[in-house]
Amino acid sequence: MTEKYLKNIRNFLGGIFIVVVTFALDFGREFLLPVTLAFFIALTFRPTVRKLHKHNIPGWLATAAFMTVVIIAGIAAIYTVSGPIADWVSNAPTYIKAFAEKLTAIRDSIESFINFSAQLQNTTDVSSPTLAVPVVVENNSPVMSFIAQGTGYSADVVTTIVLTLVIAAFMMASGDLFYEKLIRVMPTLTDKKRALRIVYDVEQEVSAYLLIVTAINAGLGIAVAIAFYFLGMPAPWLWGIFAFLFNFIPYVGALAGIALSGFMAVTVFDSLTYALAVPLAYAVINGLENQFVTPVFLGRRLQMNSVAILLALTFWSWEWGIAGTMLAVPILVTVKVFCDHLDGMKGVGEFLSERQSQVPDQAEPLNQNT
Repeated sequence: MTEKYLKNIRNFLGGIFIVVVTFALDFGREFLLPVTLAFFIALTFRPTVRKLHKHNIPGWLATAAFMTVVIIAGIAAIYTVSGPIADWVSNAPTYIKAFAEKLTAIRDSIESFINFSAQLQNTTDVSSPTLAVPVVVENNSPVMSFIAQGTGYSADVVTTIVLTLVIAAFMMASGDLFYEKLIRVMPTLTDKKRALRIVYDVEQEVSAYLLIVTAINAGLGIAVAIAFYFLGMPAPWLWGIFAFLFNFIPYVGALAGIALSGFMAVTVFDSLTYALAVPLAYAVINGLENQFVTPVFLGRRLQMNSVAILLALTFWSWEWGIAGTMLAVPILVTVKVFCDHLDGMKGVGEFLSERQSQVPDQAEPLNQNT
């Protein structure tokens, strides 16, 4: 009875702890978001900084070089996409009207077919269904307001980016100070070795994961840009950047890219059949990357369970918005690596892992006669 009572108390306290952490993440968003972003940036480049330090390159110099490259690349990307995005936002009513007119043409074709079928059946009381397609779109529509807010540069976003880069720079330039402090805190030599092994494995595996995913997404963006160039899509390089960014968000990012490219293709091309080739090309390239490229270069060890990914995407997008959506999988990978190194959490790590190609229970049984 006592053990059962204590177990219920632990479960109750665990539930309260989860609720408190959830509200704390939302309450401390302005502080925790840049710190988390900085942590993953530092985690990604820290092994490279350490290798450069072994070749007598100071950590602060390597950090400054990395930060310079990141800042220049960020400014160049913003400058490159700001013009086309501003044009899209300003001409969105025209695009939506053109898209609606294309759907109206489809509606008329369907109505003509229905009327023709009704005449063949000699029916006189047939009311053809009507597809309600809005054609007139006003500039002050809620859709336009949402797009303008989503693409605008606010002071909060700029502050978050600056804080993230500053914190990441200090984390990378600090060297192995964190590891040295961790070793001093641990009471026994066994604990020191175990803690150091865990943090190094987390650093190496998460860094490898983020770098490989970034390289794969860059390749995907280049492939999409080339495909859209030959299909005649305007600003194909911009679609390559979108594909690169969207692919950091599993499942949702691919669907967003297919839907957005399909919408723009319908408004650009006169032929609806030819326009459908654009989202189809995007889907084929993304499918090839997901089914063949990622398993080959990333391996099965750090690939996540799809259910766990969807749950993480839902939770972190609810907590931190778009930034949380992009951080969901890196956070999930970090949790999995920790769980794989802790005996009491290996069950959680197994749940987060992707399904193995062959489980032990389904393996071919041994010959009992030998």
